[in-house]
Amino acid sequence: MWVPHALVDLFTLTRDAVDSTKQELAVVKAERDLLQRQLTSTQINFDWIKMQINTLQYERTALLEKAYGIKIPAPEIVRAPVLSGESTLQEFSFDDIGDKLAKQYGFPIHDVKQ
Repeated sequence: MWVPHALVDLFTLTRDAVDSTKQELAVVKAERDLLQRQLTSTQINFDWIKMQINTLQYERTALLEKAYGIKIPAPEIVRAPVLSGESTLQEFSFDDIGDKLAKQYGFPIHDVKQ
């Protein structure tokens, strides 16, 4: 049976192609590991800065209260929780939660009875 060389060349792998693919994979893995270490370092630095800023805010409000007798809340930086996309989409609903539950959560209740 006769098979054209162009078709055979599509399915043949050369040693050079395999070696270059392995080298590219090694480079990508090294970059990934470096980025993971940098991300960890950045998160640690952010947490430290967040703690320092929160401490400064508490000190500032304490000084204002002591100096002027003004009691104000201290703003605080917090890390937002990571939400998984699937669970929030399954739990999300446009259905009315009812006046009683809305009042319990502190939402405004608009009475539209006419």
